[in-house]
Amino acid sequence: MISFRSRREESSSLLMARRAEDYPYPYPTGWYRLASTDSLRRGEIRYLECLGKQFVLWRERERGEIHLMDAFCPHLGGNLARGRIRADCIECPFHQWQFAGDGSVEHIPYSEHPPAGSPARTYPLEEVHGQLFLYHRADGSSAGDAHEPPPYPVPRIPEMDDGSFVFRGHRNFGRVGMHIIEIAENAVDTGHFQPLHGQFRLPWTQIPIPKVDIVHTAKWTLDEDAPWMMHFDDEVALRIFGREYDWTHAKARVSYYGPGSLLLFRMTLPGRGEIAMYQTFLPISPLEQQIDLRWFADRNLPRWLVWYVIGNWASQLPQDAAIWQDKVYVPRPILCRDDGPVHQMRHWYQQFLPVESTATDTDRTHSPRERSTPAA
Repeated sequence: MISFRSRREESSSLLMARRAEDYPYPYPTGWYRLASTDSLRRGEIRYLECLGKQFVLWRERERGEIHLMDAFCPHLGGNLARGRIRADCIECPFHQWQFAGDGSVEHIPYSEHPPAGSPARTYPLEEVHGQLFLYHRADGSSAGDAHEPPPYPVPRIPEMDDGSFVFRGHRNFGRVGMHIIEIAENAVDTGHFQPLHGQFRLPWTQIPIPKVDIVHTAKWTLDEDAPWMMHFDDEVALRIFGREYDWTHAKARVSYYGPGSLLLFRMTLPGRGEIAMYQTFLPISPLEQQIDLRWFADRNLPRWLVWYVIGNWASQLPQDAAIWQDKVYVPRPILCRDDGPVHQMRHWYQQFLPVESTATDTDRTHSPRERSTPAA
């Protein structure tokens, strides 16, 4: 006898198998945010599973420098996450071998003949505005393994460097059961904006405000100078009891650096100032993403206004996530004339996948390079 619960579990398992089969390679080349710098204490070791690998992220006890290593000791495979920090080295719990941040063996308690070189595999990190990033290549290597450096750095916010912007907040959005390509597809799928995001909600909530709608006018473009970038521009306004008001207008540009792992928002409030926000996606597994938001704003922009603007964006994420978590990927979608440039985006996306990865049907590009779609 099969219970309702077992049937439901079987159905869920079949759905997961279908989704995993249809989606492209899950760990594309790009920059990935691993953690906030200040979240890792001196002497702390953190075990990470992401991008199809296992890492230990650890911080020296004395100097405070942060390092990323393969999680398993190159000696006999002990898990370094179970070890401890000795001064500025990480110690394996198995035989108490100690490794420096560059991967070299600093001490073996029962031998005076440590192996030469740096046997522990390390990965270079880039710290930007309080965040730690790893450049991952789809062939399995990291920035430190390749002869060539990453083709582009993690973008900085110039106003943070010159002091005119200040840090205003961070939100751990948690994990969503989705594939990372959905981030890029979301930008070109202009047809979903009004049905999914047209209802105004209280910031940071899913509570709808009756008779208040959000009108989106969206545009997608590839960057002419940086082949790894694309941009999504959205001009929004509120329609209150059927009437739009000029004072509600705002503009946002979302720049995609790479395959969707790193997005930089620039939100302009006419006559008031600007807000910048990082939105990052880290693949924990092929169909699970860790999402984080971190934002900055003009010093003179009121905190409540920053809270309101970011909260409006954050309230849209659960609407997308509800769709992402159980949808499938359609390699050859049936599109209408007014759909966005899905084929063109997918063709652009191929550059981040392994050469041997099975390409989706992106040869037929039916949409122009740039499209402006009023979503009213």
